Amino acid sequence: MRARITLTTVLTSALAAGAATGAVPALPAAPAHAEQAPPRTIVDDRGRTLILHGLNTASSAKGPSGLPWIDRTDVVREARELGSNSVRYLIQWKNIEPEPGRYDDEYLDDVAERVSWYREQGMHVILDMHQDIYGPAACEGSGNGAPAWATYTDDLPCTPQTPWVLTYVQPAVIRAYDHFWNNTGEHPELKQRYTAMWRHVAERFADDPAVLGYDLYNEPFGGTRQFGFFEGPILTPFYQGIVDAIREVDRDNWIFVEPQALGPNEGAETSLGTLRDPRPGEPRLVFAPHFYPGGVDIGGSYDGFTELLVKAQFLLWKRNMPAAARRLGMPMWLGEVGGMPADAPGAAKFTGEWLEMADDLGIGWAYWSSDPGGAGPTDGDGNPTLFAELLARPYPRAVAGTPTEISYDGTSLTVGWRARSGASGPTEIWFPADSPVVTSTDPEGTWKYRWDAQRHVLSVWADPGSTTHTVTVKP
Repeated sequence: MRARITLTTVLTSALAAGAATGAVPALPAAPAHAEQAPPRTIVDDRGRTLILHGLNTASSAKGPSGLPWIDRTDVVREARELGSNSVRYLIQWKNIEPEPGRYDDEYLDDVAERVSWYREQGMHVILDMHQDIYGPAACEGSGNGAPAWATYTDDLPCTPQTPWVLTYVQPAVIRAYDHFWNNTGEHPELKQRYTAMWRHVAERFADDPAVLGYDLYNEPFGGTRQFGFFEGPILTPFYQGIVDAIREVDRDNWIFVEPQALGPNEGAETSLGTLRDPRPGEPRLVFAPHFYPGGVDIGGSYDGFTELLVKAQFLLWKRNMPAAARRLGMPMWLGEVGGMPADAPGAAKFTGEWLEMADDLGIGWAYWSSDPGGAGPTDGDGNPTLFAELLARPYPRAVAGTPTEISYDGTSLTVGWRARSGASGPTEIWFPADSPVVTSTDPEGTWKYRWDAQRHVLSVWADPGSTTHTVTVKP
C-alpha cells in the first residue's frame, strides 16, 4: 500500500534536504497520472475546448458600489494587449439584495452594461459572487460580500488584523459564518435567501451571450466547521441547492464550484462531494480551486527558504486538484492566482512557474487582479508592469477537440489536440507577435490557417481525416 502524500510530509522532507545542503532542492516530480488533465473540458457552443485566460475584475468591486474601476477602453486594452478571452467578474450579495427579498435590479443593470463591454471583445464572463471575511458588517473596516441584514455576530468583538487573513478567526467573523452555514441551528433562512438570490441573478443573465457561467461562492470558509466536517456535509448540499435553483431558469451556462479555501489553496486535498447537474445532456459543472501558496500570497517572496516551501505546494496542488476534478467528473479552472507585488523577490519566476503549470494541466486561469498597482498588469499611471508581459502569453483560446499538449518555451508555442465528436470550427490561437510562422503535423494541403493581425488570433482548420494534430507557432 503506497503511503499517502500530505502537505506535512512533503514540507518536512523538503526542509530536511534544504537544511542539509544549504540550497533549495529540486522537488520530485509528481506521478505521471497526477499530471493528467481533468477528464472533461469546458466547451463553447461549437463544442470546442475553451482555455480561459483573463483577469479578476476587480478588487475595487468590493467597495460600497459593488462595481469595478474599469471602463470600456480598459476592456479593449485587456483583450488586445493581454489576449484575454475571459474575465472573472466580481459581484456582491450586499448590492444585489440590500434588503431580504428585495433585489436591486439597477445594480444588475450596471453589471450588465459592463458585461456588454466584454461581449464586444468576444470575451467570456464568469460572474463571481465574491466574499472575504463574510461581509462588511461582520467586522467594521474589513470584509465584503454579505449584506448587513444577513450578518449575525451576536455582538462578539472583532478587530481587523494584519495580515488581513487573520481577521477570519476573529470571534464576530467566526460567528457570522456559523450562522450563515446554520452551524448554530438558528438561521436556516440565510442559505435559502442566498440560493434565491443566485436564482434571480441567473435568470437575469441566462440569455446574455457573453456570460459563460457563475462562480457560486468565493473561497468558502466554514467557521467552526472545517475540512471534512464542512465540505462534505455542509458545502456540498449547499452547492447542490444553488445548482438546482439556477437550472430552473438557466439550463446551459456553466456553474463553477470552489473547494474550501483553507488547505486546497495551498494544495491540500479537498473532500468536496459529487454534485448532480439536472440539465439534459452533459453536465456543465466546473471545479474552480484557487492557488495561493503560503509564503507568496500576502506580500512574501519567492526565493531562498520560501521558494522551498512554495515548490512543495506547487507539487501538492498539481497532484491533488486535478485528482479532485477527476473524482468529481468536472473540468478544472484556476479561478484565482497571483497577488504578488512585481518588486518582490522572485515574482517573475513564481508567475512563470504557475503559468507553466496551468499549460501542463491544460487548464485556464484568472489572475488576481486587474486593479492598477504593484501586483496588477498596470501601475498607478496605467503603464504595463512585469505581469503584463508575463500574462500576455501565447495560448490556444479554443481547441477543436481535446487538448493533448500546450507548451511555450518563451519563443514558440506548440498546441496538440485529439479530434472529438461534436467539435466544429477552427482551433484559435492567440499569439502576440506579428506575422507568425505556422507549421503542422497534418499532411500538406489538408489543413489551412488564417491570421487576424488586429486581434493577433490565428485560426487553424485541421485535416478532417486525421485524429491527432500538432501545430507550432513561431515569430
